[in-house]
Amino acid sequence: MIEVPKETFLKLSNEKQQKVLDAAKKEFARVPIENVSIKNIVEDADIARGSFYQYFESKEDLLVYLLKEKAEQVSNKVKEKIQETDGDLFETYIFLYDMAIENFMKKEDEDLYKQIFINIKSSDESIFDLMKNTKPKDVIKYCDLLNTKNLKIENQQDFMVICEMLNAITRKAIIKNFKGVSKEECRSTFLKEIEYLKYGIIKKEDKNA
Repeated sequence: MIEVPKETFLKLSNEKQQKVLDAAKKEFARVPIENVSIKNIVEDADIARGSFYQYFESKEDLLVYLLKEKAEQVSNKVKEKIQETDGDLFETYIFLYDMAIENFMKKEDEDLYKQIFINIKSSDESIFDLMKNTKPKDVIKYCDLLNTKNLKIENQQDFMVICEMLNAITRKAIIKNFKGVSKEECRSTFLKEIEYLKYGIIKKEDKNA
């Protein structure tokens, strides 16, 4: 698997790296990913087109790197939250949601992430799937920190099913924030979905009734 970015990019000075990333953010904020122009990026960054392909395989790889960079900024905070809540899986996902909204909706980056999320496809070609092969290795380690003793699971596969469900709920809630729904309504609905998943939706019979 090809590393994202290539070693050539990492050998650039911080100033030159930032120049490329700033040009990329500007272009990705302008149009959906399929319409992003590498020509615009290289001209704005003042580099040769050939240099771009020495740094990244494609514009998709560049976008993945931009998102990974943001994800890694909150990585340690997530670990701290897991430890703070004694490994509570649901509290961790609520924290992840809040951190995502706080970071993705900052004024200076809002246009960039709005363009990304608002144009996300429901198919397997979404940016989330582009990131499947480039997730930080810490994600696996975090699984071991989560408390599963009070969950109805028998093995690691059961645990991953629950995580996939939580991923889907969280992803949908984040996207709604970029589609004109108020932050308050988005978070309220998200918390209700988390509650349904945590406690179920079938009323328990009152044996004393």
